[in-house]
Amino acid sequence: MLTRDAPPGDYTVETRLRFVPGRTNQQAGLVLYGNDDRYLKLVHAVLPVSHTDGKTTHVTEFAKEGERPTTTPPTPVAYGPKFGGPPADTLWMRLSYHADTARDETEVSAATSTDGAHWVHTGVWTLPTSSRLRIGLVAQNTAGALARFDYVHTYRRWPSGRAPVLC
Repeated sequence: MLTRDAPPGDYTVETRLRFVPGRTNQQAGLVLYGNDDRYLKLVHAVLPVSHTDGKTTHVTEFAKEGERPTTTPPTPVAYGPKFGGPPADTLWMRLSYHADTARDETEVSAATSTDGAHWVHTGVWTLPTSSRLRIGLVAQNTAGALARFDYVHTYRRWPSGRAPVLC
């Protein structure tokens, strides 16, 4: 994992990923990272298909790991995935960060594109705001995959319709 500081305020981070996985459990993509128990990720993942002889499926996974204070009793760490747009050998990915100060929450939305022009929005995850998240790139779980990130752009999000600015 490679990380860097995120800009202050709301922002969107985007990359173009070229990913050639060789076997199951390989994944690569974007992450907003606090620590190993507090992160949000958007990855192209290769998952095993249950009850089959070695078959796999490719998915776009938008997941979070973090505390869930809304459960009874509160859950210190929980993992949750959402599955989004179609995966592809070349995939554009975006994570958009918003600080909801009224609720003391971090909101992150995800989108992917197979052509860089038409985007599929996956959903929104929230985490209680407790620490600043770093922007990162990941290639993880099983060795041997080739993941190439062509660029990483971070845009500040401006209120009232003003254009985003590259950070």
